[in-house]
Amino acid sequence: MPRFLFQVQHGKTPRLPAIEDVLSDGYAARKTALGMCADLAKDIVTGLTGNSEWRLDVLDESGKAIFRLRLLAEELEGS
Repeated sequence: MPRFLFQVQHGKTPRLPAIEDVLSDGYAARKTALGMCADLAKDIVTGLTGNSEWRLDVLDESGKAIFRLRLLAEELEGS
């Protein structure tokens, strides 16, 4: 079974070491990433400031990104 890495990033640099998991396929990795994001949502949203980004990249065994979740906060002119 293939290994997948889940890398959390806030801003320009990764936050924690990547989380590694062995899953059946890319679909299972995507489902796992969505669950992780749902579990972390409250902490993520409270940590976002104007013009900041949080993301979770799912990487395959070769290190290639196969899925990305992004939360972006933007301050718009006139707000």
